[in-house]
Amino acid sequence: MKFDAQVGVVGAGPAGARAAELLAKLGAEVLLFDPRIPWEKPCGGGLTFSAFHSIPDLGGVIPLTQRIESVRVEGVGTTLTIPLERPLYILSRTALARWQLERATAAGATLLQTAVRGIGRVKGGWELELAEQQSKRVELLVGADGAASRVRRSIAPELQIELAPTRVAYVPGPGTNPGQIGLRFFPDAQGYAWDFPRPDHRSIGIGIAPGIWSRPRMDEEVNRYCSAVGAVDFVDVARAGAVIGTAARRHDRRYTWIGRESWALLGDAAGFADPATGEGIQNALRSAKFLAEAYAENRRFSAYASIARKHFDREFAISRQIRKLLYTGTFTNQLIEFAARSPSGYAIVRALMDGGNVHDPMLLRRLLRSWWNVCLSGNASDEIAHVSAS
Repeated sequence: MKFDAQVGVVGAGPAGARAAELLAKLGAEVLLFDPRIPWEKPCGGGLTFSAFHSIPDLGGVIPLTQRIESVRVEGVGTTLTIPLERPLYILSRTALARWQLERATAAGATLLQTAVRGIGRVKGGWELELAEQQSKRVELLVGADGAASRVRRSIAPELQIELAPTRVAYVPGPGTNPGQIGLRFFPDAQGYAWDFPRPDHRSIGIGIAPGIWSRPRMDEEVNRYCSAVGAVDFVDVARAGAVIGTAARRHDRRYTWIGRESWALLGDAAGFADPATGEGIQNALRSAKFLAEAYAENRRFSAYASIARKHFDREFAISRQIRKLLYTGTFTNQLIEFAARSPSGYAIVRALMDGGNVHDPMLLRRLLRSWWNVCLSGNASDEIAHVSAS
């Protein structure tokens, strides 16, 4: 059977375009399908410090980002300002998508700005139905088309992932402190609001566990947060919403459902967003790297699921436990209040912030180091001075 390319990648966001780049560099002929790339995904757009460590090529996007040195953590009645051990970076998803797409096409991948409307098996591969009764045939199929993935629904319907909703307002201007992000936790809901300054605007939004709040309630909370932080131009700004695919549900043996010899799912399509923070960019890019490693073995994707499991399984297990701890009842607000009056509590909150930024699953080790820095080094009074009561 004649094929139009060896690999077809559906979705040209960070995961898909990164996979297209890496596979093309390994000699694969790659078709990349996306009808609207580059586009702005409704999220914060955060790149953790560890993302640059695991994906050194990301250094090329730093000029497009806003450097963040501290985190403002808000509970009910108490606010902490936490200096970060290492900086993190915020950028527009449009800018990230454009940067990664240019790398993919430069490596030899071909972008087709069209939607994939249907997926079917053919002898030795896959047939992708496109608009206007066109189609393309490929030997290997990659689904990188987000949390609501058509590819996943077509070829791996057994993989049921959490679809966590978000709502975002894009507010003009960098805010009063462009080097600081804001997080607000709720006493009655699993989730948080964020305020992420980007180079020319702010992404102010909310991410929440599914089935808790309606869209109007989420928009109401975004408005309330905007008012509280002085983002006065929020009323008529663009709003957007989406779902992210998190690993809140255990993959366990279901890793076999994220990929086989001739197909694979990446990023949100595989449910690889962090279940505690909702951050998905780094894991999307990492999953593309794991796919390329599998392809390099035998020009197939046979080893992809086992490679992904090796790297992700323990991280997700720890992150799920952190989510249960932080997002249950009033625990987070009690922790913030404790941190406002106790060096021990402050050490815990700072360890959590730094641990998420450097992607360190060994929270106990980080807590001990934070305890030393804050409680035993004589800096406790300086650190607690960052606390302000709202």
